[in-house]
Amino acid sequence: MEEIAKLIANYGVSIIIVTLFIWDWFTNKKDMKETIEVIKDTSINISKSLDLLQKSMDRHDEKLDKLLESERK
Repeated sequence: MEEIAKLIANYGVSIIIVTLFIWDWFTNKKDMKETIEVIKDTSINISKSLDLLQKSMDRHDEKLDKLLESERK
């Protein structure tokens, strides 16, 4: 029993620091996974928006080309 008390007295602070570090690492790992999922969803939404914007720009270009051609005639 005395040996355990000596170990705690000598290494107690170190054990607490290591335990807190490991607990914090697991907690942050979970939060990072959630954050990455949100970023992934956001990236997909941005990609879809950019595709729609590109299609819209293409349509406007086609309309402008038709208008310019009709003015030339």
